[in-house]
Amino acid sequence: MDASDQGADGQKALARPLAGVRVLAVENFLAGPFASMWLADAGAEVVKVEAPDGGDFARSNSPVRAGDDGVAHGLSFLRSNRNKKSITLDLKHPQGKLIFKELASEADVLIENLRPGVMDRLGIGWEAMQLVNPRLVYVAVSGFGHHDVLPSPYSDRPAFDILGQALSGLMYRPERQDDRPTYLGFSLADIEAGIQAAYGTMLALFQRHATGKGSKVDISLYDACLVLNEISIAMYSVFRTPAKPGLHAVAAPFGSYKASDGYIVIAVLGDRIWERFCQAIGREDLLQDERFSSGVSRQQHVDALGAQIEPWLSARTRAQAVDELLEHGIPASMVNDIADVLACPHAAARNMLMTLQDPVWGTVEIAGNPIKMSGVAEIAAGHPPKLGQHTDEVLRSWLKTGDEQIAELRTGRVI
Repeated sequence: MDASDQGADGQKALARPLAGVRVLAVENFLAGPFASMWLADAGAEVVKVEAPDGGDFARSNSPVRAGDDGVAHGLSFLRSNRNKKSITLDLKHPQGKLIFKELASEADVLIENLRPGVMDRLGIGWEAMQLVNPRLVYVAVSGFGHHDVLPSPYSDRPAFDILGQALSGLMYRPERQDDRPTYLGFSLADIEAGIQAAYGTMLALFQRHATGKGSKVDISLYDACLVLNEISIAMYSVFRTPAKPGLHAVAAPFGSYKASDGYIVIAVLGDRIWERFCQAIGREDLLQDERFSSGVSRQQHVDALGAQIEPWLSARTRAQAVDELLEHGIPASMVNDIADVLACPHAAARNMLMTLQDPVWGTVEIAGNPIKMSGVAEIAAGHPPKLGQHTDEVLRSWLKTGDEQIAELRTGRVI
């Protein structure tokens, strides 16, 4: 979009915040791709560097469908690769490494989420990149971080999203029927690490503006999840008692509750909201009950509290209960499943659902970008690139490579 586009508030749109920033991405699956996608959404030119023999593993990860070309197309690739360019480059080939370094010399940011040490063994890690381009911001996402920034005894372990959830204690947080820890069912560690990597990129670019030098940003999946469990850490450090699964550590009622036709969420945090809640359900007598005198005590007697709330809820539908609670200023909502999200007026109004028309998968809804800015137009859902789609374009525009040389690189299987 250009400066003539209109922003959400009707004002003339500004250039996207990262217009002119060049990003190289050596990435697979989700954490790295999410980070670079959000930079692309912000206007950066993101060039995804992929191996010629298949590219990002998400391209072939199940579920897949075969296209007209007979190649398997993974649905997951559509989730985190919009608005990028793709080039193919053999990073194990000497000439491929040389081209990569030339590209890095023209880049502002390099994002990678390979196992720690892989980029170093290829000769294109942080130390090598500093020599090539001292202004380059190098962003690394891994399971447990990189030794050269802040070493961990786990740094060399392989990791996927679920390990971050497990080690951080988050798998003990959801409500469950027995003592078995619960996987949260989505890629929380990958997505949160991607958010932190994008944030770290912004900090490093800001620092570079002041110092003229790039820096290495080191993001760990474990760290990304640990910070999300911060309230449990603080409470346990003082009381030495784990929070009950599925319950807020210092508040009640705070969770899902059943009305006559399904579940709603009620979020009572603090004494003033507790007073309004008791008024809303016609039970101001509960304000005198010592068991419910504070958020912590209500949480400790959550079953007894639930028994007091249940008659009010069972006499109302979800919509009725939510409306009455909202009238009293109580944070409450229905509990949406994904079909409800796709039909939600808020999600539509905030452009939080994007539609891709994919030649293999057809119409696919993906999550939009949550960063909204005045005067900056909403992004379009640019289709994720085909493998190597922009190789020639990037080599010409970044490195001024001629057609004859590009043909030679292709013949030599470097690209």
